[in-house]
Amino acid sequence: LLHWCMAIIIIYALIAGYAMHLVMNKPKLFHILSVLNMSWATIGAFLLVLRWIWRFFRVEPELPSSIPKLQRHIAKLAHSVIYLLMLVVFVSGFLMLKENYSFFWLFEIPNPVKNAEVNAFFFSVHRVSCVLLLLMVVIHIIAVVKHRYINRNDVLNSMLITRRLSD
Repeated sequence: LLHWCMAIIIIYALIAGYAMHLVMNKPKLFHILSVLNMSWATIGAFLLVLRWIWRFFRVEPELPSSIPKLQRHIAKLAHSVIYLLMLVVFVSGFLMLKENYSFFWLFEIPNPVKNAEVNAFFFSVHRVSCVLLLLMVVIHIIAVVKHRYINRNDVLNSMLITRRLSD
């Protein structure tokens, strides 16, 4: 369930983040997207910490034995890179802000860094890490499709909620 919540938040945040650049000339729409993007990213950062902790306590789904050992290692490395990129995206997104932000219009979350040069640095880090995360998400989805429709193995089933609930 954490996987799918994170997937939805990450995909939404990537789309909304890039869409914001298309509406910079519409301040009200830009502000709405900004609040939603930062609010969902705040939830995503919290879920990332939970998911990272949960990795130490859960039983990792078994990959089909037909998957070569090298490919298993590459998959593990790719997942670690995705976790690292999510962390960098969330942290840099927070540190790039020049002002406090609203959490779903409920309350303000303070920005710890008020230095324009530092904010600009983290803005650059955020942009690069978002592109890299998008690339890794696309690779992840391609790998899932490959395993499902070309290899026809159970990799996708090991990620589905219905299978876990029936076990």
